[in-house]
Amino acid sequence: MFRVILHRRAINEIRSLQNKDRERVLEAIKNMESNPFSGDVKPIRTLRGVFRRRVGDYRIAFVINFEANELVVLKVSKREKFYEEP
Repeated sequence: MFRVILHRRAINEIRSLQNKDRERVLEAIKNMESNPFSGDVKPIRTLRGVFRRRVGDYRIAFVINFEANELVVLKVSKREKFYEEP
């Protein structure tokens, strides 16, 4: 079981989503507590150690600290804006 930590930026992005999309994203994050690699998860090639999970039109960027059993959600956004620089 992993402890999920939401970055301040991810929290703001989740709050800005419409209710239906917010529920889907939060459900995906909750499922990642038990298995972070479930669903459509791929590494982001340009960022070492960072993964992304696809949830409909949205992407969730996260890193995993296996030693501390922590999963840190860094970013949540639509695919069009996801790969842009912060």
